[in-house]
Amino acid sequence: MRSPSSTPNNPIAPKELKELKRVYEQLCYFSEKAQAMERLKVIRETLAEYHRPLTSSMRQRDFFLSTSSNHRQSVSVEDQEKKMIALQKEQVELERKLADIRGRPVQHIRPQDTAAALKSLGKRVTKREVQNMMWEVDEKLDGVIDWDEFHLNFERNIRDSSGLEPAGFYHMVQFMIYDHDNNGMVSIDETMNMLYARVGREQMETTITKLFGGDDGAPIKEVGHQGGEIDFERYWEVVVREQQKRFGDSDLGKVVAEKKQRKKKAPL
Repeated sequence: MRSPSSTPNNPIAPKELKELKRVYEQLCYFSEKAQAMERLKVIRETLAEYHRPLTSSMRQRDFFLSTSSNHRQSVSVEDQEKKMIALQKEQVELERKLADIRGRPVQHIRPQDTAAALKSLGKRVTKREVQNMMWEVDEKLDGVIDWDEFHLNFERNIRDSSGLEPAGFYHMVQFMIYDHDNNGMVSIDETMNMLYARVGREQMETTITKLFGGDDGAPIKEVGHQGGEIDFERYWEVVVREQQKRFGDSDLGKVVAEKKQRKKKAPL
């Protein structure tokens, strides 16, 4: 295994930067693209099934399901072919729509895109929560996130050792980077590929155990594909807890904790 490719001056490794750009492009106008992309997925699966060679058992099934009338059977096939042609036409239209959105000269992420992305990951959020996440990144205060702001927020969170850096938006982006196949789950294999380039073997193994193991460092549970998978809810729970712990271990966190203790002991 090669040495980590990130450096203190450049904490984002080339491979991770490529994935960061992929996620940024995915999030730009996400709310407009999401429905079309979901419909495209269904259409492609349907067309692939239609064109898949039939096995003898499938032919027997279709034969028994059809009526004895050759005329009625031929009409059924004709109707099915018409349906497939209509789906192909819809596919072309949806792909053109997506190409138009991706080809817009100005690409940015809006509040509705952030909300739609979180919803697709299974996380329901309020309008205020979305606004707070946008505020974490929106340096120009123009209500949208451009590439420079997106990149800067990611780099700040990578460098953060205090747990003070606002990280809600970052957590979503990092999950989407790990989720390379866009199935809404993060696998051990996907996570390892990204983490090693940034932090090296030892810290990678520690992070993997926290994400995929039980609480308090319990052994990794190999459930699902690619060595084990977790959803966004589990990922969010772990990274938020780790960020809070990081703040508690920082100098400022210790000062805050001491002040709370003194306040509790102070006479009323």
